[in-house]
Amino acid sequence: MFSDFKIRSLTAAGLTLLSFLILFLGSIYLKIFIFLLSAILIFEWMRIISQTQWIIRGLIAVIISFFVYFTDGYTALDLLFIISGSIIISSFSTYFNIPSFWSCFGFIYILSSLCFLEYLRNFENGFLAILLIISTIMVSDTSGYIFGKYFSGPKIFKKISPNKTYSGFFASIIFSILWFSILSIIYSLHQPIVFISIGLFIISFSIMGDLLISYLKRKTNLKDSGFILPGHGGLFDRADSIISVFFVLIPLVILMGQLDNPVKIILG
Repeated sequence: MFSDFKIRSLTAAGLTLLSFLILFLGSIYLKIFIFLLSAILIFEWMRIISQTQWIIRGLIAVIISFFVYFTDGYTALDLLFIISGSIIISSFSTYFNIPSFWSCFGFIYILSSLCFLEYLRNFENGFLAILLIISTIMVSDTSGYIFGKYFSGPKIFKKISPNKTYSGFFASIIFSILWFSILSIIYSLHQPIVFISIGLFIISFSIMGDLLISYLKRKTNLKDSGFILPGHGGLFDRADSIISVFFVLIPLVILMGQLDNPVKIILG
Protein backbone atom coordinates (compact mmCIF):
# COMPACT_ATOMS: atom_id res chain seq x y z
CA MET A 1 0.00 0.00 0.00
CA PHE A 2 2.90 2.36 0.78
CA SER A 3 4.29 1.86 -2.72
CA ASP A 4 0.88 2.58 -4.24
CA PHE A 5 0.49 5.68 -2.08
CA LYS A 6 3.96 6.91 -3.09
CA ILE A 7 3.19 6.53 -6.81
CA ARG A 8 -0.17 8.27 -6.36
CA SER A 9 1.47 11.09 -4.42
CA LEU A 10 4.20 11.68 -7.01
CA THR A 11 1.71 11.65 -9.89
CA ALA A 12 -0.68 13.96 -8.06
CA ALA A 13 2.16 16.35 -7.15
CA GLY A 14 3.38 16.53 -10.73
CA LEU A 15 -0.10 17.14 -12.12
CA THR A 16 -0.82 19.73 -9.40
CA LEU A 17 2.36 21.71 -10.10
CA LEU A 18 1.71 21.71 -13.85
CA SER A 19 -1.92 22.75 -13.38
CA PHE A 20 -0.94 25.51 -10.92
CA LEU A 21 1.61 26.92 -13.37
CA ILE A 22 -0.84 26.89 -16.28
CA LEU A 23 -3.60 28.45 -14.17
CA PHE A 24 -1.21 31.15 -13.03
CA LEU A 25 -0.15 31.96 -16.59
CA GLY A 26 -3.72 31.87 -17.92
CA SER A 27 -4.35 33.29 -21.39
CA ILE A 28 -3.64 31.03 -24.38
CA TYR A 29 -1.63 28.64 -22.19
CA LEU A 30 -4.73 27.83 -20.16
CA LYS A 31 -6.88 27.53 -23.28
CA ILE A 32 -4.52 25.00 -24.86
CA PHE A 33 -4.14 23.11 -21.59
CA ILE A 34 -7.86 22.72 -20.95
CA PHE A 35 -8.42 21.70 -24.57
CA LEU A 36 -5.86 18.89 -24.13
CA LEU A 37 -7.42 17.90 -20.81
CA SER A 38 -10.85 18.00 -22.42
CA ALA A 39 -9.71 15.73 -25.26
CA ILE A 40 -8.35 13.12 -22.84
CA LEU A 41 -11.43 13.29 -20.61
CA ILE A 42 -13.80 12.98 -23.58
CA PHE A 43 -12.05 9.88 -24.92
CA GLU A 44 -12.07 8.32 -21.44
CA TRP A 45 -15.76 9.12 -20.99
CA MET A 46 -16.73 7.59 -24.33
CA ARG A 47 -14.77 4.45 -23.44
CA ILE A 48 -16.46 4.25 -20.03
CA ILE A 49 -19.93 4.49 -21.59
CA SER A 50 -19.25 1.84 -24.21
CA GLN A 51 -16.14 0.40 -25.81
CA THR A 52 -18.00 0.26 -29.14
CA GLN A 53 -16.78 2.98 -31.52
CA TRP A 54 -15.50 5.02 -28.57
CA ILE A 55 -12.61 6.48 -30.56
CA ILE A 56 -14.89 7.83 -33.30
CA ARG A 57 -17.35 9.27 -30.80
CA GLY A 58 -14.42 10.85 -28.99
CA LEU A 59 -13.03 12.36 -32.19
CA ILE A 60 -16.38 13.92 -33.06
CA ALA A 61 -16.65 15.47 -29.60
CA VAL A 62 -13.04 16.69 -29.58
CA ILE A 63 -13.35 18.34 -33.00
CA ILE A 64 -16.49 20.20 -31.91
CA SER A 65 -14.77 21.15 -28.65
CA PHE A 66 -11.87 22.66 -30.60
CA PHE A 67 -14.20 25.12 -32.32
CA VAL A 68 -15.83 26.05 -28.99
CA TYR A 69 -12.54 26.66 -27.18
CA PHE A 70 -10.78 28.55 -29.94
CA THR A 71 -13.47 30.91 -31.18
CA ASP A 72 -13.36 34.47 -29.87
CA GLY A 73 -15.02 34.33 -26.46
CA TYR A 74 -18.11 32.31 -25.66
CA THR A 75 -21.01 33.35 -27.89
CA ALA A 76 -24.22 32.03 -29.42
CA LEU A 77 -22.06 30.43 -32.11
CA ASP A 78 -20.51 28.18 -29.48
CA LEU A 79 -23.98 27.13 -28.35
CA LEU A 80 -24.73 26.21 -31.96
CA PHE A 81 -21.56 24.11 -32.08
CA ILE A 82 -22.54 22.29 -28.87
CA ILE A 83 -26.10 21.58 -30.07
CA SER A 84 -24.86 20.37 -33.45
CA GLY A 85 -22.21 18.20 -31.81
CA SER A 86 -24.77 16.68 -29.46
CA ILE A 87 -27.07 15.81 -32.37
CA ILE A 88 -24.22 14.18 -34.33
CA ILE A 89 -22.98 12.21 -31.30
CA SER A 90 -26.52 11.14 -30.41
CA SER A 91 -27.28 9.99 -33.95
CA PHE A 92 -24.01 8.10 -34.26
CA SER A 93 -24.48 6.44 -30.84
CA THR A 94 -28.05 5.42 -31.62
CA TYR A 95 -26.98 3.85 -34.90
CA PHE A 96 -24.52 1.57 -33.07
CA ASN A 97 -26.89 0.88 -30.14
CA ILE A 98 -24.74 2.90 -27.73
CA PRO A 99 -26.43 4.89 -24.90
CA SER A 100 -26.89 8.19 -26.72
CA PHE A 101 -27.90 10.11 -23.59
CA TRP A 102 -24.69 9.31 -21.73
CA SER A 103 -22.51 10.01 -24.76
CA CYS A 104 -24.10 13.45 -25.24
CA PHE A 105 -24.15 14.21 -21.53
CA GLY A 106 -20.44 13.48 -21.22
CA PHE A 107 -19.64 15.79 -24.14
CA ILE A 108 -21.66 18.65 -22.60
CA TYR A 109 -20.54 17.84 -19.03
CA ILE A 110 -16.82 18.01 -19.76
CA LEU A 111 -16.94 20.87 -22.25
CA SER A 112 -19.12 23.19 -20.17
CA SER A 113 -17.17 22.50 -16.95
CA LEU A 114 -13.79 23.35 -18.44
CA CYS A 115 -15.17 26.32 -20.37
CA PHE A 116 -16.54 27.71 -17.12
CA LEU A 117 -13.19 27.15 -15.39
CA GLU A 118 -11.48 29.24 -18.09
CA TYR A 119 -14.27 31.84 -17.92
CA LEU A 120 -13.82 32.14 -14.15
CA ARG A 121 -10.04 32.48 -14.47
CA ASN A 122 -10.41 35.60 -16.64
CA PHE A 123 -11.93 37.63 -13.80
CA GLU A 124 -10.02 39.53 -11.15
CA ASN A 125 -9.27 37.07 -8.31
CA GLY A 126 -10.48 34.25 -10.57
CA PHE A 127 -7.18 32.47 -10.07
CA LEU A 128 -7.66 32.61 -6.28
CA ALA A 129 -11.27 31.41 -6.49
CA ILE A 130 -10.23 28.42 -8.62
CA LEU A 131 -7.42 27.55 -6.20
CA LEU A 132 -9.85 27.60 -3.27
CA ILE A 133 -12.20 25.23 -5.07
CA ILE A 134 -9.61 22.80 -6.41
CA SER A 135 -7.47 22.71 -3.25
CA THR A 136 -10.59 21.95 -1.18
CA ILE A 137 -11.48 19.06 -3.49
CA MET A 138 -7.89 17.77 -3.29
CA VAL A 139 -7.97 17.86 0.51
CA SER A 140 -11.28 15.98 0.41
CA ASP A 141 -9.95 13.29 -1.95
CA THR A 142 -6.63 12.88 -0.13
CA SER A 143 -8.04 12.74 3.41
CA GLY A 144 -10.77 10.34 2.27
CA TYR A 145 -8.21 8.06 0.64
CA ILE A 146 -5.80 8.06 3.60
CA PHE A 147 -8.41 7.54 6.31
CA GLY A 148 -10.23 4.97 4.23
CA LYS A 149 -7.01 2.99 3.73
CA TYR A 150 -5.66 3.21 7.27
CA PHE A 151 -8.86 2.94 9.31
CA SER A 152 -11.01 1.00 6.84
CA GLY A 153 -14.31 -0.01 8.48
CA PRO A 154 -17.82 -0.43 7.06
CA LYS A 155 -18.44 0.47 3.43
CA ILE A 156 -20.75 3.38 2.71
CA PHE A 157 -21.56 2.98 -1.00
CA LYS A 158 -21.27 -0.78 -1.44
CA LYS A 159 -22.92 -1.10 -4.84
CA ILE A 160 -21.54 2.04 -6.49
CA SER A 161 -18.06 2.47 -5.01
CA PRO A 162 -17.18 -0.50 -2.77
CA ASN A 163 -13.82 0.92 -1.63
CA LYS A 164 -15.32 3.95 0.12
CA THR A 165 -15.72 3.68 3.88
CA TYR A 166 -17.49 5.73 6.52
CA SER A 167 -14.15 6.73 8.01
CA GLY A 168 -12.90 8.06 4.67
CA PHE A 169 -16.22 9.73 3.88
CA PHE A 170 -16.44 11.70 7.13
CA ALA A 171 -12.72 12.51 7.11
CA SER A 172 -13.02 13.97 3.61
CA ILE A 173 -15.92 16.21 4.69
CA ILE A 174 -14.38 17.36 7.98
CA PHE A 175 -10.89 18.14 6.69
CA SER A 176 -12.05 19.78 3.47
CA ILE A 177 -14.57 22.00 5.26
CA LEU A 178 -11.88 22.96 7.76
CA TRP A 179 -9.48 23.78 4.91
CA PHE A 180 -12.04 25.82 2.98
CA SER A 181 -13.06 27.69 6.14
CA ILE A 182 -9.47 28.64 6.99
CA LEU A 183 -8.86 29.96 3.48
CA SER A 184 -12.21 31.77 3.49
CA ILE A 185 -11.38 33.52 6.77
CA ILE A 186 -8.22 34.84 5.09
CA TYR A 187 -9.52 35.65 1.60
CA SER A 188 -13.33 35.69 1.56
CA LEU A 189 -15.74 38.54 2.36
CA HIS A 190 -18.53 36.08 3.22
CA GLN A 191 -19.84 35.50 6.73
CA PRO A 192 -18.95 32.11 8.34
CA ILE A 193 -22.38 30.59 7.76
CA VAL A 194 -22.12 31.49 4.06
CA PHE A 195 -18.62 30.18 3.38
CA ILE A 196 -19.28 26.98 5.35
CA SER A 197 -22.37 26.45 3.17
CA ILE A 198 -20.31 27.06 0.04
CA GLY A 199 -17.71 24.57 1.30
CA LEU A 200 -20.41 21.95 1.89
CA PHE A 201 -21.80 22.63 -1.59
CA ILE A 202 -18.38 22.07 -3.16
CA ILE A 203 -17.71 18.89 -1.22
CA SER A 204 -21.18 17.45 -1.79
CA PHE A 205 -20.98 17.76 -5.55
CA SER A 206 -17.35 16.65 -5.67
CA ILE A 207 -18.42 13.42 -3.98
CA MET A 208 -21.36 13.07 -6.39
CA GLY A 209 -19.00 13.47 -9.33
CA ASP A 210 -16.77 10.75 -7.97
CA LEU A 211 -19.76 8.45 -7.43
CA LEU A 212 -21.08 9.14 -10.93
CA ILE A 213 -17.87 7.91 -12.56
CA SER A 214 -17.71 4.93 -10.18
CA TYR A 215 -21.28 4.01 -11.13
CA LEU A 216 -20.60 4.25 -14.86
CA LYS A 217 -17.38 2.22 -14.58
CA ARG A 218 -19.16 -0.53 -12.67
CA LYS A 219 -21.86 -0.68 -15.34
CA THR A 220 -19.23 -1.46 -17.98
CA ASN A 221 -16.93 -3.46 -15.67
CA LEU A 222 -14.00 -1.03 -15.94
CA LYS A 223 -11.61 -0.63 -13.02
CA ASP A 224 -10.05 2.63 -14.23
CA SER A 225 -11.19 5.28 -16.68
CA GLY A 226 -7.84 5.05 -18.48
CA PHE A 227 -4.13 4.54 -17.94
CA ILE A 228 -2.50 7.96 -18.42
CA LEU A 229 -1.80 8.65 -14.72
CA PRO A 230 0.39 6.12 -12.85
CA GLY A 231 -1.21 5.06 -9.57
CA HIS A 232 -4.53 6.66 -10.44
CA GLY A 233 -5.54 5.13 -13.77
CA GLY A 234 -7.14 7.63 -16.11
CA LEU A 235 -7.43 11.39 -15.88
CA PHE A 236 -11.10 11.05 -14.97
CA ASP A 237 -10.09 9.01 -11.92
CA ARG A 238 -8.38 12.18 -10.72
CA ALA A 239 -10.58 14.93 -12.18
CA ASP A 240 -14.09 13.49 -11.69
CA SER A 241 -14.74 15.56 -8.55
CA ILE A 242 -13.41 18.78 -10.09
CA ILE A 243 -15.46 18.46 -13.29
CA SER A 244 -18.70 17.93 -11.36
CA VAL A 245 -18.19 21.00 -9.14
CA PHE A 246 -17.52 23.40 -12.01
CA PHE A 247 -20.47 21.90 -13.88
CA VAL A 248 -22.98 22.63 -11.10
CA LEU A 249 -21.48 26.07 -10.47
CA ILE A 250 -22.82 27.19 -13.86
CA PRO A 251 -26.56 27.01 -12.99
CA LEU A 252 -25.81 28.31 -9.48
CA VAL A 253 -24.07 31.39 -10.86
CA ILE A 254 -26.91 31.99 -13.34
CA LEU A 255 -29.63 31.58 -10.70
CA MET A 256 -27.86 33.99 -8.35
CA GLY A 257 -27.42 36.56 -11.11
CA GLN A 258 -23.62 36.60 -10.86
CA LEU A 259 -22.70 35.58 -14.40
CA ASP A 260 -21.05 39.00 -14.87
CA ASN A 261 -18.68 38.19 -11.98
CA PRO A 262 -18.91 34.58 -10.72
CA VAL A 263 -15.96 35.12 -8.37
CA LYS A 264 -18.42 36.77 -5.96
CA ILE A 265 -20.05 33.38 -5.35
CA ILE A 266 -16.79 32.05 -3.89
CA LEU A 267 -15.11 35.12 -2.42
CA GLY A 268 -17.98 37.55 -1.83
